[in-house]
Amino acid sequence: METIVKMRDMKLRASLFANYTTGTVLDELLCSYRGLPKGVNYMVVGDPGVGKTTVILDLLANVMKYAPEAKVLFISAEMNEIDLAVYVHRFPKFGDIDIMFIEPDIDGKKRHLPLLQEQLNKGWDIVAIDSFNELQGIIKEEENITSHQAETYLLSLIKRHNKAMNEAKKNTTFLTIQQVTKRGNFMGTNRLKHMISAMMELRLDNPKNVFSDRYIIFSKHRRGDVGVKLYFSLSTAGDVNYNERRFNEERRLRHTHSNISSQIREFANQFDNVINTKITTNGNN
Repeated sequence: METIVKMRDMKLRASLFANYTTGTVLDELLCSYRGLPKGVNYMVVGDPGVGKTTVILDLLANVMKYAPEAKVLFISAEMNEIDLAVYVHRFPKFGDIDIMFIEPDIDGKKRHLPLLQEQLNKGWDIVAIDSFNELQGIIKEEENITSHQAETYLLSLIKRHNKAMNEAKKNTTFLTIQQVTKRGNFMGTNRLKHMISAMMELRLDNPKNVFSDRYIIFSKHRRGDVGVKLYFSLSTAGDVNYNERRFNEERRLRHTHSNISSQIREFANQFDNVINTKITTNGNN
């Protein structure tokens, strides 16, 4: 039996709306009231080689800098310890992030789903998964179930922790990297699409040239703007550099275009009203 409530009667903790900040202009793109919200699910997709994993690890490290008390977990189902060691060498601040490695068990004796459930039940503020598709595939094989069932397990697990159903009573935010098709389109079911609060896309100006300019854009966003580009670069100095000037200009131009479009629509409506009034008047005569 479903419960029907009025939103004004719901009692939510004020702390639930205190976002995690990164100290960068990315905060303005993550949410209209700045920062990464609690208890939400952001899907991260993008062109191959654009830097999805690097940007997410950088985000986690920056959050830890401004909120040392935050519990942050990175679940790696694509890269092993050696792969990530390369990242830490280039970006030393990634070294303080808690990482859970999940790799296919060749012998078939290990089951990662119970381990994942146990770990998440401790309660984390932010959990990043790289990637959902790989984790889903590992669980499917180990549990001898269908892809649909594996997806159901993961989505149910995420939803429970969004709602703070863990030992620490934390409304966990999930940042989930997902694979894309060769054309760069989202690879996932409609259930997965509906589950997410926002679709964060990392793109190249020229998808065929990995050295072209890179940017972040939201194509779906329940907490902020869509269609605004934030350009970034992956420096050798251990940081993701965001082009704040270009971002502000992009946002200003977008608002200007929006205002002009609104004025055009208003003028068109006024014109239609005048024409309709004349037609009605002439018809009555």
